[in-house]
Amino acid sequence: MSRLIISCLIAFLFMAAVWAEPLSLKDAVALAQKNNPELAAAKARWEAAKAKIPQTLSLPDPKLGLEYEQIPSGSRNLEDGMKMYTAEQMIMFPGKIAAEYLITEREAAIFKAQYRAKVLEIFSQLKSAYYDLFIADRSIEIVAEVRDLLARIRKTAGAKYIVGETIQADVLQANIEYLMMENELLTLRQERSVKEARLKALLNQSDAATIEVAPALSFTETLEAATSLEQKALTVRPELLSMKAALEGKDYSQLKAKMEFFPDLDLGVKKRVGDGWDAMLSFSVPLYFWKQGYGLAAAGLEREAAAAEYEAMVNTTRWEIREAWVMADAAGRAIKLYETSIIPQSSAALKGALAAYLGKKVEFQTLLQIERTYREAKLKYYESQANYGKALAELERITGGNLWVCREKLVKSSPPKAEQGKG
Repeated sequence: MSRLIISCLIAFLFMAAVWAEPLSLKDAVALAQKNNPELAAAKARWEAAKAKIPQTLSLPDPKLGLEYEQIPSGSRNLEDGMKMYTAEQMIMFPGKIAAEYLITEREAAIFKAQYRAKVLEIFSQLKSAYYDLFIADRSIEIVAEVRDLLARIRKTAGAKYIVGETIQADVLQANIEYLMMENELLTLRQERSVKEARLKALLNQSDAATIEVAPALSFTETLEAATSLEQKALTVRPELLSMKAALEGKDYSQLKAKMEFFPDLDLGVKKRVGDGWDAMLSFSVPLYFWKQGYGLAAAGLEREAAAAEYEAMVNTTRWEIREAWVMADAAGRAIKLYETSIIPQSSAALKGALAAYLGKKVEFQTLLQIERTYREAKLKYYESQANYGKALAELERITGGNLWVCREKLVKSSPPKAEQGKG
């Protein structure tokens, strides 16, 4: 029993060490590509489709048989008749074989594009989950920072109330704000566990180890123009490639339907035991031509449907690129605004308000309002980072690749914390 307990402890410590260091987004993507079961399933479907291609070039299985002819009337002994060994082979019209091969090849291309689309979809979901966990961690840090600040303010307000420098309502309000921050901190920690569970699901991780994400994010400063991204997406987006392969497959299905008007051949050989052999040649007659005609008409309609679906996806792609690009542009401008103006100013305002409150120059409600402004500014700053990352991930999903277009970084580090002063 003691050995079992020690083994379990070692295993737990090993699992805990897996996430001892912050998990970078690059490493998270690599883990998802390796472990995600949805990607494994999509890849297996692609491999299965590829394995079907060579089968189309094979002829149908031949038929081997044994026949007895000219059995005398009333006899129940087969050996009284003439024994013959038979062999038959059906040979499809060559055009049908070629069309079937091309159709199967296009089906494999569809599954290949669908696998690529699933990869990009999982990566986009993973990055979104990663950024959500990043926001959760930063929110916990900010609320904990504000809670500590409110603890000092509450202590200061209590001291000032004792000497008659403030009213009891200020002390009560400071205590209420502090308790609200304590409760919000507990809620944020619970929400973090949910967001961490989502990230673990995408990584196919079920252990109890805590995932720590990077404390700061970095992005490219310049985005490609929306028109350039649109042209790239229309060329390489996996969903479009899948639909294009399906459209080509419908073209080959039409070709196969036309080939149904041509006959298939049957070759046969009969060997009489001790009395020579016979040869046979026959072919199918497409006598009921309306059947083939309906098949050809159906193939044409399916081709029209595939073309319409492809055109609809082209329009959707253009719209999705524009929407994601606008989201990224807006978030990028917000990051710069918060980083260069709003956060420094709100931090300075909070520092000044703390000093002014101690010097009896501002009211308590003014101090609380400035504290809320500072807290909201920092939260919005990190939300803008996450929104920028999510918009980039969406653009990458649509365009089929990374959008690293320059080396300059938009976000280099976290903004400085406010100087809280002494309570």
